[in-house]
Amino acid sequence: MSSQLQRREFLASTVAFTLGFQLDGREARAAAPSTQATTQVNTWLRIAADDSITLTVGASDMGQGSVQGLAQILAEDLMVNPTRVRIAQGGPTMVNPAPVGAAINTVGSGVTRNNFWRLRDAGAIARETLVQAAMNSHGDPARSNYSVLDGIVSHSSGARYSYGQLAPAAALLTPPASAPLVPGAQLRWIGQAMERQDIPSKVDGSARYGLDVRLPGQVFAAVKHCPTFGGKLAATPTKPAAAIAVLPLAVAAGTARGADLAGNINAVAVVASTSWDAMRLARGLSVKWTMPANAAALNSTQILADAKALLKSAPAYVAGAANSPGTCYTVEASTADPDAALTRTDVKRLDATYTLPYVAHACMEVLNCTVDYVAGQRCDVYAPTQSARNALAITMLLTGLPESAVHIHTTLLGGGLGRKAEVDFIAQAVQLGMALGRPVQLFYPREEDFSHDQYRPMAAVQVRAALDPGNAVASWIYRNVSPSILGQRGSVLGPKGDSQGYEAAQGLPYAFGARRVEWVSHPAPIPVGFWRSVGASINTFAVESAINELAQLAGQDALQFRRARLTDPRWLAVLDAVAGASGWSSAPKTGTARGVAIGTAFNTIVAMVVEITGSSLSNFKLSRVWLACDCYLTVNPRNVEAQLIGGVVHAINATLYGQQTFVNGAAQRKNFNTNPMIRLQQMPTVAVTLIPSPTTLDRAQAIGGVGELGVPSFAPALAGALLKLTGQAVRSLPLLPNATMGEG
Repeated sequence: MSSQLQRREFLASTVAFTLGFQLDGREARAAAPSTQATTQVNTWLRIAADDSITLTVGASDMGQGSVQGLAQILAEDLMVNPTRVRIAQGGPTMVNPAPVGAAINTVGSGVTRNNFWRLRDAGAIARETLVQAAMNSHGDPARSNYSVLDGIVSHSSGARYSYGQLAPAAALLTPPASAPLVPGAQLRWIGQAMERQDIPSKVDGSARYGLDVRLPGQVFAAVKHCPTFGGKLAATPTKPAAAIAVLPLAVAAGTARGADLAGNINAVAVVASTSWDAMRLARGLSVKWTMPANAAALNSTQILADAKALLKSAPAYVAGAANSPGTCYTVEASTADPDAALTRTDVKRLDATYTLPYVAHACMEVLNCTVDYVAGQRCDVYAPTQSARNALAITMLLTGLPESAVHIHTTLLGGGLGRKAEVDFIAQAVQLGMALGRPVQLFYPREEDFSHDQYRPMAAVQVRAALDPGNAVASWIYRNVSPSILGQRGSVLGPKGDSQGYEAAQGLPYAFGARRVEWVSHPAPIPVGFWRSVGASINTFAVESAINELAQLAGQDALQFRRARLTDPRWLAVLDAVAGASGWSSAPKTGTARGVAIGTAFNTIVAMVVEITGSSLSNFKLSRVWLACDCYLTVNPRNVEAQLIGGVVHAINATLYGQQTFVNGAAQRKNFNTNPMIRLQQMPTVAVTLIPSPTTLDRAQAIGGVGELGVPSFAPALAGALLKLTGQAVRSLPLLPNATMGEG
């Protein structure tokens, strides 16, 4: 009879070389368990006697492939083939700064860009520590007589030492403070298209996600929220005969957003022996709610009307004042007065208002969390989370347990998109686990997932601009009105307001004669949150749509209009790359049109050309998309290309269909039937051009992220194509607001 060896037991029984390093960035990752019985060591790297290498990474796996990229980075200076590197999921810690491998937040397209140089240094230091162990063993102190290749340290005499042989001795050495990196011209793995280790299990179904967690004695709970944000439970409903329990759930401190206030009991969970029973019973449960006094004002039409009013008039930010929602923040302003330039008699003017709705995340895997709680002893949390550290903190807060008694197990995520960076659903599951005293898996039925989201904010953006007689942009006045993501999370906004609100709207390298960029905090209390490209998806649509309209006003080609006004050579190179790839200079056939847009976020520049065929704003077909990207450094080109194409899919869904609407504070679109996704036959061909990485890498140069960059430029590029095809400007999204899943 054989027994399955548990991971912790295996690690404790394996002779391994471990090194600890400190990372101070928000994407620092958590430590693998230490083999030293008396000391808790913050470790990220394990080299066993069998020469196996394990890299502990705290980044959450949402399918983005960044973990594989980290393995390539580490392997480069450790001088091993990345295919030999095994990936272990790191857990969170409240230690600050967190050690390498510690799980904090997987957000902001930051896993690779924030860890690149840290992992390179760590790999080089580990390599030199292993070489020092070989030098001590061989007896020759001259480093020049040793070379390293594929995990073997060789001496000029012909003696060879494997990393596995050297690991025990290396573990006793003090690592050097620094070590030389592999020169740029000699890189073997960074920049190579490599297969991802995670793909086979995700294809054959053996990969395990949050909803796959099964524990002995586990039960299931379906959540049912008050349909109106800000509502409260009036009375706990009677338990259905087939249910195990019906339990109230409160908004936990730290998870309150907008109208959902901390302490409000705004949901119940129906517990049953199977997930189907729990969902069926929750759907049929009759619950009495107390509605908030402001429910009638929480309507999409009113929210948009309020935004348009704030476009015309909003009080300015005052340092030291309360600056309540509705305040106007000046993000940037030129010395030259854009209002004066706008009133000149010799200019051509654009005055356009662009509107975008709230958008749900619509992850394929709904929110879920499994909790195994033993009162006063321990709490195990299994969650598809982008924020394991926050999950640890909220669990400690709710249970009163110390960090050592709380274990966060980060599962694979069936999509995250920013929604799973929140911990409201984890707090709910912990409440249930404490009440039941047995393992329980809480999940959101799809209708709850859509109707109780923390949405991408709605926005109304006004662009007022003027072209002088030479078609130079003499004036650019930009105002974005949208709810504050950071404000709903308790941040005190500074003189520029919420960076998520004006992301991708400031610092644009266009030659504007005079400019002013403003952001106004919309007071609507609908919960809002981070979403794949957040502010960039809003502002790039407005900025680049306005640029397309200015080009039309000038009677000029949209791409050449940009070329003549861009002042940044990187932007110009990306724009030229997409122009060349798409054959922009060649006129498309009759009934076909192309649009172009360019934008930036997370230190990356992306330009896109979208080609369509059709006859109207509601009757067109996407045929091809060309995308050019400069992220400065590409670790795995194949994975970068996959992420950008995935971003285009996300952008198509949002641009054509994505919206959430509200009536009396209740979300109206509750499933894919009224918030559809594109079908396979609707997917255009996407061609990606990557600007090559420089031969010599510069630590001072910001590395770009790519996970969110396939999204922002798509909508304005499509709008530009429609402008060319129909002569009509697209100023409101989504393009097909009344589409259903049965169409298309």
